[in-house]
Amino acid sequence: MRCKKKSYCSVDCQTEDWKNHRYTCKAVDPEPEINNRVYLKHLQASKINKMDFQATVVEFTSPCRFFIVPQIPEMYEALHIIRTELQKACSSFSGTAYLPCEGEVCTVQFSYDKNWYRGLVQTLSADNQTADILYIDFGNEEKVPVERIRPLPANLKNFSPCAMECRIAGVVPMVNGWSDKCCLAVKQLLAGKTVTVKLLKTMEKECANVVDILLSKGNLLSAFLVENGYAQEETADAKPTEKDIDAILNASFENFKCLSDGKDDNQWAQPPPPIPKSVGEQFPVIVTHFVSPSDFIVQKVENAQLIQELQLKLRDSCVQVSMQQNFRPAPGTACCAQFSEDKQWYRVKVLAYPSAERVCVGYLDFGNFEEVNLDQLLPITTSLLDIPMQAIPCALAGVQPVGTGWSMECILALQCRLSNKVLHVEIQGEQEGKALVSVIDEGSDPQADLAELLIHAGYASPVSVSTAVNLPAEETIAAAESSVSVLHPLPSDGQMVELLPTVVENPGKFYCHLCSPTELQKFAELEFQLKEHCEAETSPFSPKVGEPCCALTPGKGAWARAMVEEVSGDRVVVNFLDSGFKIPVNKGHLRSITPKLLTIPFQAVCCWLEGVEPIGSEWSGGALVWFQNFVGGQQLSARVLSVTDRGYGVELICRGQNMAAALIIERLAKATRQPAKETLQLESTMQKQDSRSQASQHVETSSREFPNEIQTSVGEMKCFPVDWKTVELPLKESFHPHVAAVISPSLFYLLRSTEVDQKKIQKVMMDLDTYCNTYQPTLSSEMKSSPAAGAACCAQYSEDKIWYRAVILEVDENEIGVIYADYGNIEKVPRSRILPIPDRLLQLPFPVTRCTLTGKEGFPAEWPKEVQQMFQTELLNGVIATVESFDGSANVLSLTLPAERGGQHLSAMILDALQACKKCDPETSQKLENAGSSSQCVPDGPQSKPVPELQCELENNPAPVDTTESIKPPELTAQPQQKVASVSPAFGK
Repeated sequence: MRCKKKSYCSVDCQTEDWKNHRYTCKAVDPEPEINNRVYLKHLQASKINKMDFQATVVEFTSPCRFFIVPQIPEMYEALHIIRTELQKACSSFSGTAYLPCEGEVCTVQFSYDKNWYRGLVQTLSADNQTADILYIDFGNEEKVPVERIRPLPANLKNFSPCAMECRIAGVVPMVNGWSDKCCLAVKQLLAGKTVTVKLLKTMEKECANVVDILLSKGNLLSAFLVENGYAQEETADAKPTEKDIDAILNASFENFKCLSDGKDDNQWAQPPPPIPKSVGEQFPVIVTHFVSPSDFIVQKVENAQLIQELQLKLRDSCVQVSMQQNFRPAPGTACCAQFSEDKQWYRVKVLAYPSAERVCVGYLDFGNFEEVNLDQLLPITTSLLDIPMQAIPCALAGVQPVGTGWSMECILALQCRLSNKVLHVEIQGEQEGKALVSVIDEGSDPQADLAELLIHAGYASPVSVSTAVNLPAEETIAAAESSVSVLHPLPSDGQMVELLPTVVENPGKFYCHLCSPTELQKFAELEFQLKEHCEAETSPFSPKVGEPCCALTPGKGAWARAMVEEVSGDRVVVNFLDSGFKIPVNKGHLRSITPKLLTIPFQAVCCWLEGVEPIGSEWSGGALVWFQNFVGGQQLSARVLSVTDRGYGVELICRGQNMAAALIIERLAKATRQPAKETLQLESTMQKQDSRSQASQHVETSSREFPNEIQTSVGEMKCFPVDWKTVELPLKESFHPHVAAVISPSLFYLLRSTEVDQKKIQKVMMDLDTYCNTYQPTLSSEMKSSPAAGAACCAQYSEDKIWYRAVILEVDENEIGVIYADYGNIEKVPRSRILPIPDRLLQLPFPVTRCTLTGKEGFPAEWPKEVQQMFQTELLNGVIATVESFDGSANVLSLTLPAERGGQHLSAMILDALQACKKCDPETSQKLENAGSSSQCVPDGPQSKPVPELQCELENNPAPVDTTESIKPPELTAQPQQKVASVSPAFGK
């Protein structure tokens, strides 16, 4: 019967008589199920079976994750076939929208060059609109809209991934993650380089390879990492160190801070105090959370009614509060959270931010913890914090595990024994914040002591219990005195640091905090520890001069570390060591301090302004008021110039102004005698600021007061030259161009491979670094006019924060696209990281060469996007270039396609495309008709253009070999390294 083979519109339809029903039924064939999806398991295994082989590092994240492409002919041939087949298949694709699966290998259009590559779908967004893609032949990643994803062509052979994911064998980072300094140093050694790889192990389940790399000096990369302090040798089951914990806390704090501006950080809501406990106290409990005999949580049975009422209040309170987009509680604060299993609301403490949008919370009354989304958190009311925390952390007294830790068998057996039972506990002491308890199971027959059960079962061995919870007061003070912290050090190697003023007495003495996320996180934790300690401390404290203690700060009411300066009856003068305040307090507002609370260095750093002194014998009231108003509450940039026993002499930048120069200009200070170099720098900065603030009345005076060389230096800072001299290429020579960036056919850049004197490039880099670090504070704040596309500049690279020579490619409102002129890689940087460049730093020619296409007389001033795209695509696919002339500004090139692709002139193709646009679009036609002569290849003003793309030609040079190797400064500094993901998933030429 035909009805047996058809898909009907409904189940009821199938019960009808087909002979009569077939004239009214319209069969609907479902879309055929896609059974030919390709996953990694379907791809061929790697053919690398040698222990040592040559490979190119194409993508580097860290020593535990980077990608290489082996240099073998089969790999190049596979890349060529894959690229050709994918472009051909996708150009004729006419199927419906395709929804990929996680783990599927698909054809993906890369966002920068619009070509198609093989990509692994790592994750799909919840709404199935975007996917995180790993380009398996190149190692880079990006987020891609689903509409740019297609299935792999059925006729494409399942080649193995051309990029091999690797990690360095036998080493682990010194902290919980690889430092930026380490990654940058290794990236310098490897990225884009051809190296010898030693394959040690292939982990099929993880699709990764354990390797080591032979460096140019003959040593292995693993040894290099250990010798330079970046890594340590890998050991099995290593416990996390204090550094590991600090690294995790720092990462959490960064995740919290990244989106916290203007948000409610909930700092007022501190967790409630724990239930008071004392040695010898006994009470019935239930276990609410169990990890091991050394770590479990109990609740008092007598508080069951209180906990039930608390939960009802929490529910009623949270129902009345709507979700708040502005709520982002800081780590250590208390709030309400919706438990993922029962969707009920509970009191929690924010523990950490594993990511910017996920929060790890601990349930204050039950002891368990979990990760939740930010939208599962609500503010808590004051009344709900009045009730003490009901969870009591405990450890079983009198026992220790047999071996290195509690066995899983022991943990599971004890979990079953304790589950849903009322137990009787007695507090025998305290250890690491937990109550050491004996636990009796009174419901069993006979009654059982859990410690004895574990010992008899062979899971534990006995250990003595100490009931001493706190040291005697005399011993505590002595220990504290021997552990007094030192002042927080500032780097004195010339680098700029960020400071926040806490106490400003005058320019000759002020106190600051170091604005470091690490230190801020540690200090926040310290404040909470001080609060807990001082609220629990009840023993009397007798202050002695020179003795550290805890003191209650007036007004704020918070406990802080202090040093006793003077004692007079009940009045004690203390110096608050973390802020710099020195004030009298009541003796009753002091507490003893423990050595643990003194391990973090004191946060208040004493500074003075170098280079200036008061006009009279002391600072005037006017100077004091001006300085306090200017720097108060501001984040300051400082460089240490001198160090003495009283603190640090600093150069200070605030709101873009050099404070020493500003005080002199305002006639509130005079300059002190300094070495010639520092005097020159200060005077140059003074002249710059003086010309800005008093231009109309002091120009001539300034010209007379300062040397000519300073005036020239200041004058040359202001320009972004568009007429920088480019290298003239040899005439009438044909070559395969290495295209570095494209703005339009009227203006594009080639990267030439020539020998450059390394001493010269090193000197330029040193001069550039000195210039930018000296004048950045004043020049970046002054840069009100937008530089033009094509202009030369100084740009600070985002990864290593080092300044390089660059050429501007596009200008947006907040960002500027640049190509680094000595290295050829591209990125967008904020305007604050762009500076004018003086002529003296342009004397050494750029390896990046300015070019234009022949026939520019007929080119428009504004290019249609489709023509620009065509031009870029043809360059990407490979062309032959011939230098026709040099027009005084740029090399005029004739570009032709290779013979196998037709051999046409690109100029003629461009003009034909312009004519086609003119016919199809009246608006474009008008723009083209207005096109005049394009003899000036550099635009006159800022132009918003598409992001330039690094062009590639796989056939001629399949490995991303750096053609500017000979001009890189080998030891001076790290050059910007091109990340394949940021430009193209294909190799550079």
